[in-house]
Amino acid sequence: MLSPASPPVIRRLYGLLLPYRRTVLIGMCCLIGSVAAELYPPLVWGRVVDLGLMKRDWRFVGWQLALLVVIFAAQQVLAAWRGLLLERAGQQLTFDLRMRLYTKLAGQSAAYFESQRSGDLLSRVTADVDGIQDVLLRGTDAVLGNALRLIGVVAIFIALQPLLGVIVTLPMLVVGLLLRRYNSNVRPAYRAARNRLGDLSALIADRLAGIRVVQGFAREDAEAQKVEAIGESLYQEGVKAVQLRNRAFPVVRFVSNFGNILMLGGGVLLISRGQFTLGGLLAYRGYGRYFYGPIDDLVNINDLLQRAEASGRRIFQVLDAPQQIAELPGARPLAQPARGEVAFEHITFGYDSAAPVLKALSLHVPAGQRVALLGASGAGKSTLIGLLTRTYDPQAGRVTLDGQDVSELTLPSLRRAATVMQQDTFLFHDTVLENVRYARPDAAPEEVQAALTVAGAAEFVAALPQGLNTMVGERGVRLSGGQRQRLAIARVLLANPAVLLLDEPTSALDTESETQIVGALERLMRGRTALIVTHRLSLARSADRIVVLEGGKVVEDGKPEVLRRLRGGRYAALEQAALLSEGMLADD
Repeated sequence: MLSPASPPVIRRLYGLLLPYRRTVLIGMCCLIGSVAAELYPPLVWGRVVDLGLMKRDWRFVGWQLALLVVIFAAQQVLAAWRGLLLERAGQQLTFDLRMRLYTKLAGQSAAYFESQRSGDLLSRVTADVDGIQDVLLRGTDAVLGNALRLIGVVAIFIALQPLLGVIVTLPMLVVGLLLRRYNSNVRPAYRAARNRLGDLSALIADRLAGIRVVQGFAREDAEAQKVEAIGESLYQEGVKAVQLRNRAFPVVRFVSNFGNILMLGGGVLLISRGQFTLGGLLAYRGYGRYFYGPIDDLVNINDLLQRAEASGRRIFQVLDAPQQIAELPGARPLAQPARGEVAFEHITFGYDSAAPVLKALSLHVPAGQRVALLGASGAGKSTLIGLLTRTYDPQAGRVTLDGQDVSELTLPSLRRAATVMQQDTFLFHDTVLENVRYARPDAAPEEVQAALTVAGAAEFVAALPQGLNTMVGERGVRLSGGQRQRLAIARVLLANPAVLLLDEPTSALDTESETQIVGALERLMRGRTALIVTHRLSLARSADRIVVLEGGKVVEDGKPEVLRRLRGGRYAALEQAALLSEGMLADD
């Protein structure tokens, strides 16, 4: 009843149950016993009529009624165990699937996230996993249970009266054809609805993250209209699916009820000819609810399967996405202690391979040296940092740390040795203490306090309402830019990397904050290798060496005081422009 395109997704969803097969198997055994107990009573009713009532054998009737009590009790016990086992397996699967999705996403490269929307990914990890949970919990139980009921009832029908059994089961063929046609029509609507839900989640998450910008430009109404437009599209897709359901399901139920009419009419006719008994017809009628009831249930479960197919497709898109940055087989940890010697050897790299940002670039940074990377936007400065930490891999050439190719190192050991401090400091919605020791969760409060002192943050942290235990708000919204940056410096201090990678650490700060941060950064860089990407000459002047990039290559490389005197040089021009802007032009 599923189109050829769907079974792989549905099969993969049920394949997720394999790690819990023992629990599921025991649950299925309970299900078989429970269904068998359900199907026995109508036979008893028929026997009570034919062998007890007709022959006035009240002792036989008593024994049959006592048997029914035992069967009903056994059925309830088995059903309770079945529900508990399947619920446990389903909850564990949901937890494990969410962890698989998170682990997959956490290991993806920056390029992957640049092409995705965080709100849509969140929707896949939450709403879509919930969507398949219904099928893997209720659906598995209901599909197998109702299938067993149908098979059992058909077998009993044929055993009791073969001709009537064939007549009663004929409507099943019509139901199957109707469901096949319904599925082919409704599946695109459910897929579109799930995609629209992802779009809505992405838009709301994005706008809430930028709510200050929205409010600052008085764009609340405009953004509400965008949410309304996607919400309207989601509503229309949902209505479309409901309309298709409401067209198909009454017909299915009519066909099912028509089967009851065939049962009654055919049974009476066979009794009148002496080919059937009243007890047999009563048993047939009792089995009717186990026959046509499961058909109705399977119609509803079929609807769940179509929703789950749409959710499963979105989940497997994440799980099947290629991992562009991954550890190579046999990757080894960086040898300790790390010295911090960095080399870029004939590096060619482009976000689009047809337009390389770096072209056969080579650069060697001895351990302990501070190097400022200057150049126009898009010259490849931040790209070098991304290549060293394996946020990206080069198309040609190699990057080494302490003489070891970074692609052959384990990612945790590489990123612990080479730590990035970003332009936009990210703080979690947690306390100051937890944000600072994020790099080293086992750091003692005394170590945190020492790092805050070196970073110049101890004074303002002490003035916060709850000191180290003050919540900083989402993304550190309760703190100023300079305060967030100082906490970031303290966090890096605790990490104690051999190589410090500063990516425009002062670009978003005012002059006063920049002066304070530069002092803290100089303390942070002592005794470490540092690559400093910056447009601020105040920070570049503190470097041992300046490298100017242009056109994907190194065009100047030397000490600040040497490059400053280089007539017609790029760095000299930057210094002159800075002096002019400060009104302090002087002869060199």
